[in-house]
Amino acid sequence: MTQVTRSSRWRVWHRWLSLIFGVQMVLWAISGAYMVFFDLDYIHGDHLVQEITQPVAQEVDVRPIDDVLAAYPHTQNITFKTLWYQGQQQAVYKLSGHNGEQLLNASTLMPIALSAEDIEALAIRYYALDDPKVESVVYMTENPPTELNPALLPIWQVNFDDFGSTSLYLSENTGEMLVKRHTFWRGFDIFWMIHIMDYEDRVDIESWWLQAFIIGTFILMITGAVLLVYTISFKRKSSGGAA
Repeated sequence: MTQVTRSSRWRVWHRWLSLIFGVQMVLWAISGAYMVFFDLDYIHGDHLVQEITQPVAQEVDVRPIDDVLAAYPHTQNITFKTLWYQGQQQAVYKLSGHNGEQLLNASTLMPIALSAEDIEALAIRYYALDDPKVESVVYMTENPPTELNPALLPIWQVNFDDFGSTSLYLSENTGEMLVKRHTFWRGFDIFWMIHIMDYEDRVDIESWWLQAFIIGTFILMITGAVLLVYTISFKRKSSGGAA
């Protein structure tokens, strides 16, 4: 087999491998550039939200924790805090136990059930940018968007009409903000999916699909290196013949 024939066969392999794996290499470059260009804190949406917890006023009359435990004996953890509820800052107890989390009015020990209006008011207070405009408030019990872990259901979704199409996800029981999402996070999520080639859960960085393309990319590089050797060899022979 002549050197020209061998070179032609390597060239055919290189072209086919370029078609199969070259596109993914371009996608890796683009997705990697996106993830490097944007600051991770910005992607996380830290600039979109603010702390809203305030100290409890000393004059507020609250029931002692012993009364809470007597009324709710299965409680495992108690947090004393304030909550913006029904248009004002109120002292509340947050209870955690086998049955999940629950809010109590700290003065009456009556359970607090947050309405859509309460959730919207809380989301506006969490929102750190100027001029918050709520587009919609949605109570989700099933079929969450891909940006939300289904384990968090049921949950409140509050969508804002802003540049980043911000969505804040608040706990149905406590009103605490659990997740924040915006356009650039969603873009990051798509590029991350493309980068690791996990198109379902977007968490597996060792999938067989990714490993196969990495191996294929190395084979593409090998064929390119072999063709480079053949090209240099041909040029040397041509130069020698011309001399």
